[in-house]
Amino acid sequence: MTDQYYTASEAQQRLGLSKAMFFRKVKQGFIRKVVPPGMKQGVYPRRDIDGLALSMQMLFEQDQGITFGRSMIADQIEELEIGARAFGRNFITPLPERILFQQKNEFTFHSLKVEGTVVGYISMFFFSDEVLDQLLTGKKIEREIKVSDVQPFPRLEPFTIYIDVMVIDPALSSHLRTLFAGILISRFADLLLHLRSNGYLFDKIYTVTSSSAGEKLVRKLGFQELEHKSLVPARVPFVVPFDQEHLHALQVQQHKVLSFARR
Repeated sequence: MTDQYYTASEAQQRLGLSKAMFFRKVKQGFIRKVVPPGMKQGVYPRRDIDGLALSMQMLFEQDQGITFGRSMIADQIEELEIGARAFGRNFITPLPERILFQQKNEFTFHSLKVEGTVVGYISMFFFSDEVLDQLLTGKKIEREIKVSDVQPFPRLEPFTIYIDVMVIDPALSSHLRTLFAGILISRFADLLLHLRSNGYLFDKIYTVTSSSAGEKLVRKLGFQELEHKSLVPARVPFVVPFDQEHLHALQVQQHKVLSFARR
């Protein structure tokens, strides 16, 4: 609705609650409703709703033993197997190179774990304009990324991020894949916000999809297809600006998934 308030439907969606449950919580006083001057309909302070949503998410993840953090070498071994199941072993960067990637840029690999077992991961990079263009146009694929291509994230200056992989283990059930995908997206959004608050001033995020499922996901997250097409028909390049609107879209998408998981 505004930068300060959500409408009832927006707050309900943000919290992942049914309409009946939402208004029950309002009536019980757990969710604060206000009527600003000049308005007839009640609205809900954005800070209250966002804080409650974060609290619900943290409690849920703690209860399930879910953690998200920078990948260790042992995590990367599990990530290799997930990547091989999802994309095929020929398209996955071998472990020695992965370790060197992370040594050059500590933010490259992050894993989502349940009770200590990796269920999904994300990899992201900062490349020169030349390497980024090669990836977006299909002149280079991710398996061909060299250690010399990888650059550390600069601080206090604009740069772009390239998402190489965002994947959940395909061996899991459909229900768990949906649940963990939402949590992975949410944790990744938190990571991006943390980086921005610490002086890493990236302003655009790029990625390339090679499947209809991947394309559907990135479109849901606000990515827009680039006008310049890839030379490889199956690969579709996307970009999204990193701003508060995009962050909010990520958060809403994650709570839709958590709502689905609680049914």
